[in-house]
Amino acid sequence: MFFSHLLNFTYPHHLIDLAFLVSDSKDRTLEVLSELLKELQANPDPKQPYGEISIIEKDFGQKVNQDVESRHGFAAQATRRKLMAQARNWLLSAALRPTHSWVYWRDVDVETAPTTILEDLMRHNKDIIVPNVWRPLPEWLGGEQPYDLNSWQESETALALAETLDEDAVIVEGYAEYATWRPHLAYLRDPYGDPDVEMDIDGVGGVSILSKAKVFRAGAHFPAFSFERHAETEGFGKVWYSLLLSPTRPRAKSDHRWPKG
Repeated sequence: MFFSHLLNFTYPHHLIDLAFLVSDSKDRTLEVLSELLKELQANPDPKQPYGEISIIEKDFGQKVNQDVESRHGFAAQATRRKLMAQARNWLLSAALRPTHSWVYWRDVDVETAPTTILEDLMRHNKDIIVPNVWRPLPEWLGGEQPYDLNSWQESETALALAETLDEDAVIVEGYAEYATWRPHLAYLRDPYGDPDVEMDIDGVGGVSILSKAKVFRAGAHFPAFSFERHAETEGFGKVWYSLLLSPTRPRAKSDHRWPKG
């Protein structure tokens, strides 16, 4: 699925460098990834091969089980988000080159997405931008539902909640334990609206992030600690906003259906 998306990107492949991080893996992930990348680069179509490809191995002591219930359970979230932030930062430091203008983060389990996603996001010319992400459902359940609740605007309720928590606590969206009453990008989608409408957001969802490389060169990162009671991608938006290097908060395309399984 992921490699079919790589084949179909319309942005010139030779201008894209790919970087993968394999960590805390006990299966054949590294072997399979290497084989698939060799096939990709050996494609007889001259438009298919990518630029530089990096595979980095680094274990972070992952102790959270990888079944769906464990990964998405509330108890695991703070630890999981901090470990994921470490992984993102490690990959970024190893892969970012002086020649790179943009950095694009993409979850491997996205089912459907526009082949023009890079151009779609780049033309907004924002420091950080994410699309709206929805999840496909059976027709008898409505056909689709909002998925990524990590793209949101801050609320007074959430700010007050943060003041009551320990300094190492991490607020995560979509859990009853933290009632933040934040406006979520996913719930603000107008299916009949302009897909290029933008809105400011404070928290950044991690399914698909396009950022200018200058954001990271200026010192922004994915906090692997509690930054203003947030970590990883949700903390990333707050870090960038706190640097006061951008006149606006991270932006989001507010009507972009992107199912994810």
